[in-house]
Amino acid sequence: MIYNSKTINIKKNNIKKKKYLKKELKTIILKSIIQNNNIKPIVRSTAFYKMSRLKYLYSISKQNNNLCLYSGKIKSTFNKFKMSRHFIKKFCSNNSLQNNKLINW
Repeated sequence: MIYNSKTINIKKNNIKKKKYLKKELKTIILKSIIQNNNIKPIVRSTAFYKMSRLKYLYSISKQNNNLCLYSGKIKSTFNKFKMSRHFIKKFCSNNSLQNNKLINW
């Protein structure tokens, strides 16, 4: 069950990243058209209209960078290792992570 959710989360994240990059290119082009004073006002107004119609579904704030590389979990991941807490514990117990020790109470 974990492996299915892993692949689904990773695929969703990759799709969102690709769509974000496409949208970002469009916004850069439209902003440059809007700010250019040498272009006709009609063209600038249509560019402004298209800019306002872009969806914010794939904006930078909607991107999920905290995704575990091994389990694909979104929650409880650490940015330093890009792993969830379960895999950090697993690797620390095997001494696979450098300069980290597993502390048992």
